[in-house]
Amino acid sequence: MNLILSENEKTAVWALACVTLGFVAYWFISQSVFLEKIFEKKYQPREKAIYWVVFQRFVGAFFLGIFPIIVMSFGAKFFPNQYGDVLPTSSNTWWWILGLSALILPLNYFNAKKTDNLEMYPQIRAKEWTISTFLWEYGTWVLYLYAYELLFRGILLFAIWRATQMVWLSIAVNVAIYAIAHIPKGQKEAIGAIPLGAVLSYLTLAEGNIWIAVIVHIVLALSNSFFSFLAQPDFKFVKRK
Repeated sequence: MNLILSENEKTAVWALACVTLGFVAYWFISQSVFLEKIFEKKYQPREKAIYWVVFQRFVGAFFLGIFPIIVMSFGAKFFPNQYGDVLPTSSNTWWWILGLSALILPLNYFNAKKTDNLEMYPQIRAKEWTISTFLWEYGTWVLYLYAYELLFRGILLFAIWRATQMVWLSIAVNVAIYAIAHIPKGQKEAIGAIPLGAVLSYLTLAEGNIWIAVIVHIVLALSNSFFSFLAQPDFKFVKRK
């Protein structure tokens, strides 16, 4: 049994460590009952509903994005341009984004009205929304999902592919971990993460950049948030609060 790792295998180990440690840190901090009680004491219910979600997403952006970038850059000498955080070189990237977005938007429109979806989304559970509420909701979603895809479809996917040179094994590992990460959000999202993760992983490797995954995931989340807000019977827009 050969225990000596090649440079690419070491990079894959670093990537798996980042996913494990980053996600565990993000999850337990963002779900901390102790920290949530601090927010409850500091803010009124409406403000707490907003700022707690904002805090959770900033924590995610750090532990799923900034932390892995630092670790991979200094520990593995694995830099963003090596895991797909580069500008697209082909128009195919944008056609895939447009095509998948066109498919997602009507699906989300009808799915948003379902009871199980309305129980979770939008994640900010304030009944009165101002323009600033929407900015917090959408701005932090974009930040969080960029970090999320940078870790999963960037660092993890490209590191496994470099180590194995096997496309389907790289996709399988990525989808397995991606689906497991969605289990806390329920059976529906965990199962849905399998085909979505496979498609996004394949297209990421095929195009050589993470932007299909990033933008499509953002379109998915923001449209679901907006349609869910419209479908919530008790939620409304107010000019000022």
